[in-house]
Amino acid sequence: MNKSTASLASNNKGKWKDYFTSYLFALPALLFLFVFIFVPILYVGYLSFHKYQLPGEPIFIGLENYTRVLQDEVFLKSIFNTIVYTISSVTLAVLLALVVAYLLNRMFKGKKFYKVFYFLPTVTSEVIIAMIFFWMFDHNLGVINYTLTALGIPDPPAWLLDPFWAMVILIMVGTWRGVSYNIPILLSALESVPRSLYEAADLDGATDFHKFFKISIPSVKPMILYSVVMGIIGSFQVVAIVDVLTDGGPKNSTLVSLKYIWQQAFEFNYIGYGATLSLALLPILIIGTGLAFKISARGD
Repeated sequence: MNKSTASLASNNKGKWKDYFTSYLFALPALLFLFVFIFVPILYVGYLSFHKYQLPGEPIFIGLENYTRVLQDEVFLKSIFNTIVYTISSVTLAVLLALVVAYLLNRMFKGKKFYKVFYFLPTVTSEVIIAMIFFWMFDHNLGVINYTLTALGIPDPPAWLLDPFWAMVILIMVGTWRGVSYNIPILLSALESVPRSLYEAADLDGATDFHKFFKISIPSVKPMILYSVVMGIIGSFQVVAIVDVLTDGGPKNSTLVSLKYIWQQAFEFNYIGYGATLSLALLPILIIGTGLAFKISARGD
């Protein structure tokens, strides 16, 4: 064996050793993903082909659950509500957070305090936040109606009993939480934008409006996309706020998809059908996230 062949064999051996070491370190994470992500998804897929009500055993029914999904008007209504909630709350949360982060970025004193202050709703329990809004908008005991009555308005609205206002209030809660989550992310991104860009814009006579749209937004676009994607994923997971505020009412006007899946699987004990509903929701979430990436790429 000549020297070049021996050197090549040694290099290949070293590469395989590196590959083995890399996969060895990745193995715990891969096992975690397999056990806690892929196995549950496969089991949900298995249940979707069965009629399963505890404490009984799963009974194979083929595609019957999937046929039922296509005919379930309440589920379609819950998807519509979820899409309305998602588009409204995510859009408002990102826009408001971007404006607030831009204003905070121009501050030199108290910035850290405001960072912590704005982040508080994110680390606060959803149930507590929902209770706060319930005490604000309840038609009998709410602070808002109490104030309106004190101001001489004899018959204030029953906010949470009106389909339109109930959804508006739900969007307000989602927006408030989303803003608090997005501000630190976008503010950190804005702080990384070189000051020289703004100084050059000042020399050219650019207004704050132009600096915001021509420098700030393009510079933090990846973080805006991240906020949108995380907002979409989070909005499809909302359930505790709905439970406390409206329980899906009135007239299913705030019944979101996850709440309906929970009802079918755990309140009505249709576990197989609940599994089918969760799988039916997955493509919608993937499409929504994909659209966010496509819209972002189109603007590049």
